[in-house]
Amino acid sequence: MTSPSLSATKTASSLESLLRPTHFVSELRFKKKAHILDELAAALASAGVTRSPDLVAELLREREALGSTGVGKGIAVPHARSTLIAERAVVVARSRKGIDFEAVDGEPVHLLFLVVAPPMERDPIYLKLLADVVRAVRLSRTRQKLSDAPDFETVREILIHAASE
Repeated sequence: MTSPSLSATKTASSLESLLRPTHFVSELRFKKKAHILDELAAALASAGVTRSPDLVAELLREREALGSTGVGKGIAVPHARSTLIAERAVVVARSRKGIDFEAVDGEPVHLLFLVVAPPMERDPIYLKLLADVVRAVRLSRTRQKLSDAPDFETVREILIHAASE
């Protein structure tokens, strides 16, 4: 059995430090993309990551207007950097019914990973987090486990394990 590479370990620990119960939405209430972005921004505000959820939601809508962050296979990774954001954060959210997020494959989105950070001249961790989240959920069995997970702690364990593979 091989041990995880140093890079994979750093990835897992970076993601691990950002996975918090206050950044988890077990089931999204809305079905429309614009409302989902409002809901994700509200989750950031509830967790103390922003004081301006309406402005963050607008920023996310502007980002989505450039091209959907629905990467396919039921996954969306909306993201933004802004002075409206106090700290790096990852919000994990689920929708059992699925959302039309204008994903590249045209399929509904069931798992969303909002990645936000304050603006920094050089912040390779932000870009690495985006890539790591997508890589962690690349396998269908991982996506299914995340959808079926009964609580935040289980979701957290699945993501940490998947990020270190």
